[in-house]
Amino acid sequence: MTTEKAPAQERQGKKWVGQPVRRKEDLRFLTGHGNYTDDVTLPGMLHAVFIRSPYAHARIVGINASKALEMDGVFAVLTGEEVKEMTDPFDESIRAPFDQLRDYCLAVDTAKHAGEAVAAIVAETPYLAADAAELVDVEYEPLPAVTNVEKAMEPDSPKVHSNLPSNVVWNDVFDYGDVESAFRDADVVVKERLHFHRFTSAPLENTVVIASYEPISDTATVWSNNQRPMLNIPFISKPLRMPSENIRFICPDIGGGFGIKNNSYPYLVAAVLLAKKTGRPVKWVETRSEHLEASTHGNEVLYDGEIALSSDGTVLGVRARAVHDEGSYMRREPIGAINFIRHATVGYKIRNLKMDISTVVTNKAVVGPNRSYGKMQQCYLIERLIDCGARQLGMDPVELRMKNFVQPDEMPYENVSGCRLDGGDYPGMMRRAMETFDYEGAKRECDEARKQGCIMGIGVGMGMDGCPINAALIRVIDPKRQTSGDSEAASIRIDETGGILVTTGSVPQGQGFETTCAQIVADELGITPDDIRVAPGFDSATHAYTAFSGTYASRFAIVGAGAVYGAGRQIRDKIVKIAALLMEVAEDDIELADGQARVRGTNRSMTLREIAHVAWRDLARLPEDLEAGLYTHYVYRPKFDMPEANKRGNFSFTYSYGITLALVEIDAGTGKVKVHRLVVMDDFGRRLNPLIVEGQIHGAIGHQLGAALYENLYYDDEGQLLSSTFKDYWAPTAADFPEFEVEYLETPSIATPLGTRGGGEGGGSPLIAASNAVDNALAPFGGHITDSFLAPERILKQLQQSSDHQTEIESGG
Repeated sequence: MTTEKAPAQERQGKKWVGQPVRRKEDLRFLTGHGNYTDDVTLPGMLHAVFIRSPYAHARIVGINASKALEMDGVFAVLTGEEVKEMTDPFDESIRAPFDQLRDYCLAVDTAKHAGEAVAAIVAETPYLAADAAELVDVEYEPLPAVTNVEKAMEPDSPKVHSNLPSNVVWNDVFDYGDVESAFRDADVVVKERLHFHRFTSAPLENTVVIASYEPISDTATVWSNNQRPMLNIPFISKPLRMPSENIRFICPDIGGGFGIKNNSYPYLVAAVLLAKKTGRPVKWVETRSEHLEASTHGNEVLYDGEIALSSDGTVLGVRARAVHDEGSYMRREPIGAINFIRHATVGYKIRNLKMDISTVVTNKAVVGPNRSYGKMQQCYLIERLIDCGARQLGMDPVELRMKNFVQPDEMPYENVSGCRLDGGDYPGMMRRAMETFDYEGAKRECDEARKQGCIMGIGVGMGMDGCPINAALIRVIDPKRQTSGDSEAASIRIDETGGILVTTGSVPQGQGFETTCAQIVADELGITPDDIRVAPGFDSATHAYTAFSGTYASRFAIVGAGAVYGAGRQIRDKIVKIAALLMEVAEDDIELADGQARVRGTNRSMTLREIAHVAWRDLARLPEDLEAGLYTHYVYRPKFDMPEANKRGNFSFTYSYGITLALVEIDAGTGKVKVHRLVVMDDFGRRLNPLIVEGQIHGAIGHQLGAALYENLYYDDEGQLLSSTFKDYWAPTAADFPEFEVEYLETPSIATPLGTRGGGEGGGSPLIAASNAVDNALAPFGGHITDSFLAPERILKQLQQSSDHQTEIESGG
């Protein structure tokens, strides 16, 4: 399934960016030749298994591993007490006094959520390690657990961390505009208590880590399917007390990430410690239950929100109290909690906004990045409030949105939090989506169905994904932090035979970077993607990178592609310079096409191979001031600003947006939701490869519609996760989804060199549309949706509480 080579006459002058080129990497994946971390086997490699707490909160009284260590083939055990001596705690995103969470790779002194690793055991095989783990005797003293975020905020609540003054780890108020006047002048104020539920990424491949250690040089090599290796190296080098340059990080192929593989660094540290202790390489492969109970979960938020409207539907202001249930440690939070700033008012001209944000620790698994991290939660809040406001005003929810959209001629538009929307046509997208969906026809269909006793509803939802992130966002939490901006690197080497190799710090996990990078470089050099090799995966010893490198926050289409594009332009300029010197013409007379440097208007030319040979091997023909070889290393850096003193700032570079329309039916006997029709429309600016983008959108639909209808992480009052297997955590398959239509607007970004925006996360619009559709279906029965998870039992309960509907059921209606 590699790209077919076109005849020379077809290739001449052809532009590859924007073409639906089949992925170069598909053939090896489809034939089983992918190279994943679990495929890596090292000589003498041992296997690790973690012993995990059965309690949500418990003091670790003692660990006795003597029986396990007596088994043949068992090499070592690692405990929290040893970790405390051998390492330093992880850096947190927040500062004192709340950085005293004392977060290590294993539980130290107390286990703070069910499933937290308290020890690790290493043996010759994973099966022997699992058997040995059962013989490790851990004595616990159970402690009171708190899983309800509001109870956790109470002064007399059990403390998750006994050395902290409160479970409320961080709080701040973001006040933009004149919110009090907006609410004072409003004709209608709608108040809603909303809950955004906890779910996870559930990639096909769980986390895998391999580590080896060389004591003489004090160097470690780590193999892992981590999404952002270079950003994580400081998080592991400091606790390990090793110089960062002594750690080599290799990422083979990755079987999906969606954010959850950003924060696996505690396991990276544990694996290196085990390799140090045993003197042999150590591998750990996460099970599905471990992944669900002890990796990271998406942001769970309780909102008390209000929207102020005039009688004509103008949104005057929004204010909300947002309480984030962060789980047992903060790790990279409260980044997800303040990600709301990046598109605080989505695509609407709302000039007054107040957000009171609290982050609270509980005895649950840790929260971390999950596709549209912290952003879809804000979209959900705004979109649900708009729908509730429309109902209160008796307006069509689409009409209210159209009235408040930022208009195309107002772009670039600076929203109330200081983010500069980089173009687009929000009302145009809505009109097209309505036409594709047949909005008016769907409303008539609903009306007729209701007359027949069917429970149907229509929902619309807008999502937005600001990307990539401006690292200065952390200065909102801590103004003294010396970090800002973003960057990515790429290198291109054309060797003396004309072979072309491209490397980048972007870490592929299914996005087709080998194809897309080749398309970008092919356009610059006048060749085809088949003529280019893009190094797969990532290796810090061989690939170009910066301190921000990785694939997260939909950054590749901007910084990754920007770096490859910049490297392509640089090496193109050098090829042109050398060709002009050798053929004794002006540089402006040289064009690159069909693998050649040609003199315009003549039949004179040189092949890239001939130019490369001179650049590397025939150096006397070149001026002394011209660097030998054909190699370039380029760093792309978006122009980001520092945040303003009032917490305003442009915290993303581009702002993708999308709209979903959904038609649903609710089964009156079970409360189960069925989606009859779904139209999804997105604008990612210029699409580098429409075929790959289409796949990304299908994934976003699956992830977010799946979260609305199927996926929920339930905890009981004792802190036990009740959905720790796929039997209980229902990750949907293709068979569970309706037919859907995907369409695009393509308004190039005014901010990026290729006109691209980030894509693939979805901004939550499928989830939001499903919520609004179910709310619309329940409205005639007095029902109302306040939770992002559309649990059939809750829907059924609302239907049963409706006296009108109950009468229909009793009469056989």
